[in-house]
Amino acid sequence: MQLDQRALAHRSIRKFTGNLTAPERLALTNVAQATASSRFGQQFSLIHVADPAKRAVIAAITHGDFVAGPSGDLFVFVVDQHRNHLLMQNSGQSLANLENWDAFLAGVFDATLAAQNMAAAAERSGLGACFLGSVLNDPAQMIDLLNLPQHTFPLLGLIVGRPAETPEAKPRLPHAAVVGEDTYPKAVPLGDYDARVQSYYATRSWGARDESFTSMLQAQLTADLAHRNEIGAILKRQGFNLPDWAE
Repeated sequence: MQLDQRALAHRSIRKFTGNLTAPERLALTNVAQATASSRFGQQFSLIHVADPAKRAVIAAITHGDFVAGPSGDLFVFVVDQHRNHLLMQNSGQSLANLENWDAFLAGVFDATLAAQNMAAAAERSGLGACFLGSVLNDPAQMIDLLNLPQHTFPLLGLIVGRPAETPEAKPRLPHAAVVGEDTYPKAVPLGDYDARVQSYYATRSWGARDESFTSMLQAQLTADLAHRNEIGAILKRQGFNLPDWAE
């Protein structure tokens, strides 16, 4: 098998020229819907955010000025058990299996796979994309902003457009540190990798800074998680029943 090398060419693109055409948006959302789905439940919804006012709010939530546009098309992928709730509400059956950990994780899988499938299709077509896990900085505000009903949750964003930049590729962890054969990978020294990451950040063409992989992890230990610590309570308000696994 000869791998299509475009699969190794992912870059996060934050500068775009113009917006997608309506046929391009339709094609990409069709790709998202064609993605594999857990139990074929199709437990995600996809919102194209075009309203400049809403994009400005999401830009503030994600701390990404580029999210406000006007270039690039913004999509939000939503874990969605609401639609299946509506379909089953008159079934006479308990709906608990649409509200538990299994149902929530199925929606997480469906939404994440659909977003990755869309991004990959966009990149194969010469477009660029950037994932926005930072919508989780304030999920309650995202829920209100997008009028999300019960049994839904805004999982991540994706902005897609024609690239106006060609950033350098970030170095990935050594293969041996990530990939195991029949068992968990053995620990490998990461000193050389730390140095590669530090060199990448020091020499990249934009936003150069003194940073290593280790220093990034250290920063995470003391990072202000904003509203991310409230996610459990927000999910409960959204109608998901997610007790501790031990209960």
